[in-house]
Amino acid sequence: MKLYEIDAQIYALIDPETGEISDFEALEGLQLARAEKCENIALFYKNLTAEAEAIKAEEQKLAERRKAAESKAARLLEYLKTALNGEKLETPRVKCSYRKTQSVEYNPEFILWAQENADDLLTYKDPTPNKTKIKEAIKSGREIKYAAIVDGESFSVK
Repeated sequence: MKLYEIDAQIYALIDPETGEISDFEALEGLQLARAEKCENIALFYKNLTAEAEAIKAEEQKLAERRKAAESKAARLLEYLKTALNGEKLETPRVKCSYRKTQSVEYNPEFILWAQENADDLLTYKDPTPNKTKIKEAIKSGREIKYAAIVDGESFSVK
């Protein structure tokens, strides 16, 4: 039986006009079933949380292995570039060649110059609210339009 069905049966045992309980034994059995169901839900939650933590730990291990493999591959590529020294290499299983590329480099002073002289060369991120500062400002008595501190509730299962 589902939790909402148990609750519905409990409410069905209570007379809406007088508030009297029609069958105490049935109520007691339903309350026990409800407690058991809630316990099972909590245990299932704990199980899923533990599984998620195990997956996260495995993700971290795999990420470390991936980073190590990427780093080793980058070192091997640099070693190969040095060994070939601009020469092409072509075999039935691999082809190594060079091509011309262009990229833009700039120093930090460019940003200040571009802000004054060529703003179209810059991109800006969308502004995002700093919730910590907003909360501090509201608590200090400052009136902030379109923002408020909302009280909530936290629930945990350990």
